Formats: sequence, C-alpha cells, structure tokens
Amino acid sequence: MAQARISLPTAHQPRVMWEGYPRRSGVPGAACSRDPPKGVRMLRNSKLPTFDPQRKATQPPADAATERDGLQGTSSPWEIELAALTSEEASIEDGTATCVRCRIPNISGTDAEALSDNLLGMGAQSVVVQEHRPPGSVEQPIFDENPGSPDAPSNLWNSCEFVAYFGLEHDVPSTLGLALGACGLDDYDATALVVEPVANEQWVEQIKASYVPLRLSPRLCIVPEWSEPPQEPGVMNIMLQPGVAFGTGEHPTTRMCLLALEDFSGPGGHLQGASVMDYGAGSGVLALAALKLGAARAVGTDVDPLAVRSARRNAELNGYAEDAFCVLQCGQSLDDAEPVQQAKGNMYGDPPQFDIVCANILRGPLFELAPRLLSYAHPGSLLVLSGLLVDQVPEVMGAYAAHVSNVQVRSDGPW
Repeated sequence: MAQARISLPTAHQPRVMWEGYPRRSGVPGAACSRDPPKGVRMLRNSKLPTFDPQRKATQPPADAATERDGLQGTSSPWEIELAALTSEEASIEDGTATCVRCRIPNISGTDAEALSDNLLGMGAQSVVVQEHRPPGSVEQPIFDENPGSPDAPSNLWNSCEFVAYFGLEHDVPSTLGLALGACGLDDYDATALVVEPVANEQWVEQIKASYVPLRLSPRLCIVPEWSEPPQEPGVMNIMLQPGVAFGTGEHPTTRMCLLALEDFSGPGGHLQGASVMDYGAGSGVLALAALKLGAARAVGTDVDPLAVRSARRNAELNGYAEDAFCVLQCGQSLDDAEPVQQAKGNMYGDPPQFDIVCANILRGPLFELAPRLLSYAHPGSLLVLSGLLVDQVPEVMGAYAAHVSNVQVRSDGPW
C-alpha cells in the first residue's frame, strides 16, 4: 500500500479499460466478492443453487455432447458407481435439499478447467475450484489480476479440489460420466467422488460461521450484521453485510487502508471534517471507517452494481444517509461519464475534488486510472493506493510520481 500527499493535480485522461473484477466467492449462493476465502476461485456461476418445484427435470444434452466429443454409444462406469445417488433419493436430516453437490478431491488444474466448461454446458448450476493441499503442505500462490478475461491463460493450481452443484432433478451420474469422458478422465477413481444433497439452510450457516467480528485495532472493529457488536468505550463498530462485495477487513490490503485512515484521525488529523473518495468501494468499508473516524462526508464508486447495492445497504446499517455517504456506479472506461459530476446534488465541485482519495483495487486499474484518481485530489490531499503486490509498487508509483510528495509504503506479507 502506498500513501502520498498531492503536490499538483493533473488534467489529461487517456482511455483505459478496467481489469475484470470482482472475483466470485467460494461459497455457492454467495454473491460477488473480490476477497474470496483463501485458496478459492470461482470459475463460473450460471445461477444460484435454488430449487424450483415447477422446473422440468434437467437432462444433460447427450446428443450434442456425445457427437461433439466422439462419445456416441459409449457408457461410463460413473453411471454404475453413482446409480444410488439419483436426485429422487436426495434428502438430508436437517432440512429440505435444494441442490446436489459433487466433489472431486484431487484433480489437475488443466482437467479442472476443462471439466468446469463441460459440466456448465451440461446444466451444472455453478462450479468452484480451490487448491487441494494436504495437511502440512505449502500453499501454491496464484495471483490473477484479470480473472475471466478471454486472453488470460489458465491460472489454476497444480492440484485442485473440484466442486460442482446441480439442481435436484438433474441426472448427475449421467452428466458426470459424459463430462469426465469428454475430458479423457474415464479412468478417474469413482470411489473418491463425493455426491450429496445440500440444504439451503447450510449455506446460510456456512456464510455466518465464516464471518465473525474482526478487531483491527483497539478502536476499530468490523462486525457482521448478524453478530452482537462489542460494547466497549472508544470502540468504533463498522456493521457490514459480508460476502456480497469486497472489503470485510480480512484481506491485508483492506486492513492496511483501514489502519492508514485511523492514523489520519484524532484531534487536528487530516481526516477530521474531511471529504473522502473511496474509488472501487466494494462494501464501502473504507468510506464507513473514514466517517466513523471523523470525516464529514464520503463518496464511493464501483463498476459492479452488486457492490453499489451492498455499500448502500452497509451505509444504512451504520446510520448514514445519502448526504453523508453517496454510492455511485461508475463506468468501465474513462470514456464513460465521470460519476460524481453527473450525480444529483454534486457538492464536490467541477471537477470533483476530495481531501482524501482511497483506491484499493488492482495494479492495472491503479496504473491506468492515475489521471482520474489524481484529478479527484487538490494540492494537499492525501492519496491512499492499495491492492498491489510489493514488487508492483515501483511501476504504479511511476504513474503518480510527478504529482505527489512524501510517499510512504506499507506492506503486509506479499501485499
């Protein structure tokens, strides 16, 4: 993370496209998130795993799939091994099943990518891939700045755990047999496969269990909306609806930004009575922290409509009306209208400018969007940039060097 004081604003704004984010959460049924659980990558998500009783039974497109892959007339041992796991028998003790989960515990990244495409083409509701890491083994780091780009190479772990979700009426055994055969995995050990029905209630409890109050410092605590906030003198509780958008305080980049904002607070601090821009706001946690620490008002922007709704919801949870925390959707290109200037009741000038500008995004957007972020600052503003790996800092700071002074760099592990 880098922070700097602005010495001069800049005006020219070259064309740039946002790099693709947010990432998907590793929990099916959860919405978009740019900070998924460690080691989890959602490759696709066609729809949430919900059950519609009126929906007709879904069968794999056998004709198209077998013709395409040369499987016409073949059968698969998967159909025999998994015959007992038909959807009609899907039931669980603690609730009504709403989908069927299939887990392959150990598969190569290349095979996982191919299998995900085949299963989604055959009606899987969603696919999740995470690293398969036996106890005691070292994590294989994967950094993907442009997930979902058609030009991006496959960037999965050498050994993966693969999970797919299907509707209750889906013929899972037949679909698995066809998909595995199409990927050349007919000889995969069927006994290693786990297929089980899942109740919707389990998703709710799983999400709640993964988010507990997070104490960032003696003064700052991030609290999920379903948890009881700490009642301690001097503690500022930031209430969030977690799992919907990036920014729960768990990722090092978010945590460093929050602690930097805390450093700016206090009597006579730069944050007191300040206006704040949170560019790429996600959950809005940075803007909310700034307001609780003494800022007068804040604006958050994001390209993702889910993040915009999430940040607005979190503003309500913390008691901030739109005049205190305004959340806007921005376009994916600098050719799109500048969002703050177009907003009704813009009180930030033309061009809009702020006392503190935060952007916790990625290397590509930070580099390419330097003209816009700098245009939000006036001489004497503070600029907080994050979302970088340590070795990316020199390149990104090169785009800002002519306009900033007093640069400080903080790191947390590789970030």
